[in-house]
Amino acid sequence: MNTAETSITDTAVRKFLKDAAINEILSCAVQTGFHLRKVAKGGSWRYRYNDATGKRRVKTIGTYPAMKAPEAAWWAREWRHSEADPIAERKEARQAAITAEQQAEHRTVRSYLDGAYTRAQARKKNSGKLTIGRIRSVFADLLDRDMLTLTKSDIEAWQLKREKAGIAYITLKRDYGALKTMVRHAFKNGALDRHPLQDVQLLAPTHDDKAKSFNAERQEDRRMLTDAERVGLLSGLDKWDEELREQRRSSRAHGKPHLPSLDGLEFAHWFIPYCHLAMHTGMRCGDLYSLTWKELNIRFGRLQKYPEKTLHNPDPIKIDLPLNDEIKAIMGRWWQQCGKPSDGLVFPSPITGGRLSGTAHQKPWANVKRLGVMPAGLVFYSLRHNFISTMLHIGVPIFEVARMVGHKSSKMIEDSYGHLCPAAAATAMQAFGKAITQMAPEKAIRAS
Repeated sequence: MNTAETSITDTAVRKFLKDAAINEILSCAVQTGFHLRKVAKGGSWRYRYNDATGKRRVKTIGTYPAMKAPEAAWWAREWRHSEADPIAERKEARQAAITAEQQAEHRTVRSYLDGAYTRAQARKKNSGKLTIGRIRSVFADLLDRDMLTLTKSDIEAWQLKREKAGIAYITLKRDYGALKTMVRHAFKNGALDRHPLQDVQLLAPTHDDKAKSFNAERQEDRRMLTDAERVGLLSGLDKWDEELREQRRSSRAHGKPHLPSLDGLEFAHWFIPYCHLAMHTGMRCGDLYSLTWKELNIRFGRLQKYPEKTLHNPDPIKIDLPLNDEIKAIMGRWWQQCGKPSDGLVFPSPITGGRLSGTAHQKPWANVKRLGVMPAGLVFYSLRHNFISTMLHIGVPIFEVARMVGHKSSKMIEDSYGHLCPAAAATAMQAFGKAITQMAPEKAIRAS
């Protein structure tokens, strides 16, 4: 290094630092912008310049006495002659310090699952938590993989391992769908520059897998409640009713006497008659939420309603159900508790008086299942499955069942619930055989 690159000598520096005030500057007469600034402990070599936008910038080169004047002046000269922007270059270098390995770490299944995807699924509340938990559990071996490196071989190996463990194909399909949806989310949100699983499908199910999946799907969901589940449901409703009353008693006794007592009411919560009505009619949640007292005629014990799902049809089917004595009594007591209205919603919001949200039943249902010791995976829609399945089981014709639950034809009932009444065909064949026999000539019968 050449000392001529700067007019600042070591002697001048020592004298300057001894006599100057903090932040005072000793400028170089040879290089424009190069100077020493006095700081609390020694000096700071700096280079002042204008960047490409004309903005005045100051870059710290080093400190005195660790760095002497000639070395600091050399850096200033290099930057000035090359018209470099050392501050911008340092920022770029800092960004470039995120290596390919670090970027891959940010793209792992675990990182995206725990970060962006958890935040996205939080809007779905319970179902979102289940999705996050499912991916974390069933794809544990892939959590630390860079999503960009996932291949068809990875998915096939995962599938074969799960099949060997006895997992049904329908479950594998659901689980892989959850992972693929997450990876697509990462691609759409810019975390990935391509979708590595876009064209990756599961291996086709074997014939046995197809049969198992078909039967499992039907029998898992479209079935009657077991005796234990029915007992648990009724017990859970009673226990939750009493739990709500006890909670209200406690609240009134501990600083909230303004809250109305629940002890004089027939039902402590709207969900209790709501659940009973769902169980006795098989109605969908949306139809129960929109049900009015004009449609549920307590005096005549009849329920007549056009299902919301079919209102768009030019000739929608109308549910027309006579209420059995048990549900008529339950809803009669709810009607009296509501003030014997002639119109309005049967289950209005206790807060707004308007229609309840479409998920308002979920938390009460969870409480009833908890208190009734019912399967955690049992969904409220199971009450509709139970109604249809029970009607078929006791011999109600499929077409009649279809009309009772709001279907114009029996096809959906046949396709989805026909397995519940296998004896129907045998019974029909026996009856047909007897009819043929009765119509046959006497001689023919003896000959046979």
